[in-house]
This record gives sequence, C-alpha cells and structure tokens, in this order.
Amino acid sequence: MRLCEFESRLGHQFDKGRPNARFFFSATLVNTTHSTEPSKTVSAPLDKIKAAWVSLLVTFLLLLGKLVIGLLTGSLVILSLAAESGVDLASVLITLLAVRISSIPPDEDHPYGHGKFESLSALVEGLLLFLVTVWIAFHAVQHLLGAVSAVVVNAWSFGILIVSVGLDAWRARTLRRAAKRHHSNALDASALHFFTDSLSSLVAIVALLLIQFAGFRAADDIGALLVAGFVAYLSLRMILRAIHALTDRITSFEQNEAVRTIIAQIPGIEELTRLRLRQGGPVLFVEASVTINRVLPYAAIQRIIADIETKILESFPNADVTVHWRPVRSEIEAPFETIKIVAGEFGLLPHNIELSETKEGQIALDYHLEFAPGTSLVDAEALSRRVEARLREELPDVGPIFVHLEEERSDRKLPKVEDIEPTEKNNIDVVKAIAREADESVQAIEGVHFFREPEEDHLKLVLTARVSQNLSLRDAHQIATNVEAALRKRFPEISRIVIQAASID
Repeated sequence: MRLCEFESRLGHQFDKGRPNARFFFSATLVNTTHSTEPSKTVSAPLDKIKAAWVSLLVTFLLLLGKLVIGLLTGSLVILSLAAESGVDLASVLITLLAVRISSIPPDEDHPYGHGKFESLSALVEGLLLFLVTVWIAFHAVQHLLGAVSAVVVNAWSFGILIVSVGLDAWRARTLRRAAKRHHSNALDASALHFFTDSLSSLVAIVALLLIQFAGFRAADDIGALLVAGFVAYLSLRMILRAIHALTDRITSFEQNEAVRTIIAQIPGIEELTRLRLRQGGPVLFVEASVTINRVLPYAAIQRIIADIETKILESFPNADVTVHWRPVRSEIEAPFETIKIVAGEFGLLPHNIELSETKEGQIALDYHLEFAPGTSLVDAEALSRRVEARLREELPDVGPIFVHLEEERSDRKLPKVEDIEPTEKNNIDVVKAIAREADESVQAIEGVHFFREPEEDHLKLVLTARVSQNLSLRDAHQIATNVEAALRKRFPEISRIVIQAASID
C-alpha cells in the first residue's frame, strides 16, 4: 500500500516538558501493503503492450487490403472502411504511446502519476474517428446527389470485408479484456474503435449484397452514411467519457455509493464527512474524510484507518486510498475523559480528578493542574481560566469548578516499598480465610503480599482471588469489592488493598 496520508488531531498528547504544546497535532499513518504502488521503473504490463502491438500489425494489413480492393472495385463503402483503418493505425500508435507514458510512476511534476495520458489518448482517438465520419458522410451525400458511381462487386470485395469483421471483432474482445484487467481508458477506446469497425464492415457487406442481387446501386452510399452516423455516435460518446476523465468528473454514482457503504460498515467511524473519487488512467483515487471518537488510543485509530483501506481495496484493487480523519467528541465520552482531553489541549496534565453531583443536578469538578517549573501565578491562573472556559463549552452541565494549581515536579521519584511477607506469615493465613468467607464465589486465594512504604509508613496488601470462568466482569468486580470490605474491617491499619479477580485455571 502506498503511503496513506491522513490528518490527525489526536487528544491524548500530554507532553509535560512542553508547556506551549497544543492539544491538536498532525500525524501521518504509513501503511506498506498497498497493491497499487507504482514501480520505480517505467514498465507497462506486457499483455497491454502485446495487445497494442498485435492490433497495430493487424490494422496495417487490413488498411492495405481495404485500400487496394476499394480502389479496384470503386466501392465508397470499402474506401470509407479503408479510411477508418488509416485512423485506426494512428489511434493504435497513440494508444501505444499513452500506455507507455501512463506506466511511468509518479514524480515531482506528476504526483498523481501519468494515468491521464490514457484519457488524453482516448480523446484524440475519438476526435480522429469523428473527423473520418464527417469525411465519409460528405462524400456519400455528394454521390447520392450526383450520379451514382458504378461499383464492382466480386469475391475480393466480400472476402476483405468478412476477414475485417472477424479480425476487428477479435481485436475488440482482446483489447476490451486487457482494458478491464488494467483499467485502461486508452485500450478501452481502441476496443470500442474496433468494435465499430466490425459493425461497419457488416453494414458494408449488406450494401454490397443489395448492389449485387437487387441492383440497388445507391446502397453503397447509403451504407456509408449509416456507418458514418453510427461511428459518429460512438465517437462522441468516447469523446465525452475522455472529457469526464480529464475534468475529474465522478466516475459513477454506483461506484461512489459502493465506497460510501464500505466505509459506513467499518466499526469506529462516527461520520463520513466527505468522499471524493476520480479516475487517473488505471488508478482510482479515493479520498475520504471521516470523524473518529477522540478518546480512542492511537493504535485503535490506526486499525480503523487500515480497515478502511483494506475493505476498499478488496472491492477496488486498482484504488489509491487516502483517508483524512478528525477527532470528535462522542456521546459516550465520560466527563473524566473530557477533562483530560481539554487540559491536554493546552499542554497541561490534570490529576486527582474528582467528580460529584450537586443537589441541583450539576457536575462539580475538582482537579489538580501541573504547570512548568517557574510559571508565575498570574500566568497559571490565566491558563487555568481558559481550561475552565473550554470545559464549560464541552460540559454544559458543569457547575462549580475547583482547581489546585501546582508546579510540575522534576524530581518526582517512585515510592519505595519493602516486601514484609516473611514477618506476616500469620496475617497471610488470616487474609486467605477472611477472603474465602467474604464471598462464596471465591475458590482460591493466591499471591498474598504485604508491602510497606518506609517514608510514609503506609501498609499495602495485594492478592489474587480465583473465581469461576462463567462469571461476568461485573460479578467478578463485585466479588473483589466484597473481599476488600471484609479485609478492611479486619485490618483497618492497611492504607491500600489491591485485589485481582482472576478466573480459575
């Protein structure tokens, strides 16, 4: 996958060493599994080149055959087909050049690649084909208004037309397959071109049959007019498609809705705010803008972006996907998370956050805010007021807010503890007994340890309570709460109790 660039405004950046840091920052997600990354060298697929060269050889041979037989028989319809083959020859040369150029990888001058050269090739082919139809129609009308020219109908006339029908139909099918495989506008235009040639040859056969067996000599000119009208219609369609590709018109509404549906089904997406698709030669460029819950960790956001790319590439292997994302507040975001996010927006780290509900039904907040060492009280108060204003915007139900301002401690150290298990053997047995009696769901007690913080003279107890695997997390938490309550009643001197509820092996 090519570099998938996306804009990130992530709300979990708490860089305490940068007091001027802001909550939003830009990030780029790099994914290296994109199947459409162009080669570093110019190398068009061999089957595309082969199809174009075979078409060139066949076109040249048909041009010679139609021209010679048309001149010998005086058939305007065959001469018109020879003129078409002349345009075909020029078209195939243009296609070869377009396929070669479109395979050049992106560079500084063409960051989106060179794929539009194929659309330009299709536009030129369509214009050439349309000009030929005008020339054919002009001469056919001249013949009809003047004396009808004598046309010699023989086996050579039918032979070259029958061979032309077969070869043109074969070429159209071969080029059409290559165009679908490589999403090539140039090959698709050539396929359409040769399909019209095969139909034109069929019309010419019918015209010669009418001349030979019905004596209807004007059939040659009428056939030429029918060929011109049909080819003009198809050439105008080809021109319109090329113009749409060159002007970045939406590829198709069905394709657009398909991509929109793919993105909507990916978990974690709050909203698809913008989707743009455009075809650049064989590559379908997809640019999507989505919103994602801002409390999600970066790894989760990375997974969501990767899922978008993977799912789109499963349905559109020729796609080059770019995803832009923006964090938004979700309805399920808790006030506790909002406080940390808003404080982080100003480069501050809150701690000791407590929330309570007033009798009026409002949320009362109190928390500590850390500032860089050396920050003045005036500056700290000003920044704290800005944090408070943003909190009231995010949480309209907030009532009183109390903030404890303090400097960030640069010499902060982890508290030291002493394992005092050897001196607490009796207490360990008591702890196990009390824990088993506190809740009948407790099947075993393991890893009982007493720790003491010498500086604070605090005693801490940790243990693991084994419970049934069939319990829910809520039930397991309630069991741990019951055990903690029983232990606190027996050991009031313990300042902290940590109980891990684990399923039985």
